[in-house]
Parts: sequence; structure tokens; C-alpha cells
Amino acid sequence: MHARPQTVTAAVLQVLLGLANLASPLFPLEGVPVFVVYLGVVLGIAGLVASAGLWMLRKWSIWLTIVVSVLNLLSAAPGVAFAPDEALQVAAVVTVVVSALIIVLVVLPTSRRAFAASS
Repeated sequence: MHARPQTVTAAVLQVLLGLANLASPLFPLEGVPVFVVYLGVVLGIAGLVASAGLWMLRKWSIWLTIVVSVLNLLSAAPGVAFAPDEALQVAAVVTVVVSALIIVLVVLPTSRRAFAASS
């Protein structure tokens, strides 16, 4: 049962990223394509669903978390170099790093054992 903190950490990070994605339309995003903003909102909702699954140690949440995190990473990656201002560039870097960290936490062997033990 020592593996649960990694999945809890991944779930908390996913919640924070999901809430940031949901709040993104409230911030000034001049120069950011509208598609990217709407994709962020959809990924925010999916990320919150995945977080609930991680919290309850549901097996489906592993794959949903990986898919959402990869899409978050890929949608934020261009912003690392091409964001219209420095604040958005920092947000893109944070999103890429947190998304990668979530993927790593979910696929670690101890996390996988926690999901196997919950069956």
C-alpha cells in the first residue's frame, strides 16, 4: 500500500492542471489559436474525470490519464518556443513538465502494482 502516494500525487497534479485548463479562457490569450483554448477546456474536463479515477484506483484511469497528459503536453509544446508573451511561455513550460511528470508517476511499477492490488 506504499504505492498509493504516487497515484495520489499524480491525481493532485492532474486536478491542478485540469483546473488551470478550465480557467484558461478567463485569461488574456491574444495570439493563441481558439482551437487550443477549447482543446484545453476539453482536456481539463477529461483530466478531472481521470483524476477521480486515479483517486479511486480504477484501471481505466491509467489510460485516460496518459492520453490526457500526452495531449496536454503536445498542445502546450509549441508554446514553449512560440508563445506570444513571456507569461504564456512560462505556462507552456510548466504544462509540459507537469504533464510529463504525471505520465511518469502513473507508469512507475509501484503505481501499477497499486492498481493491480485494487482489483
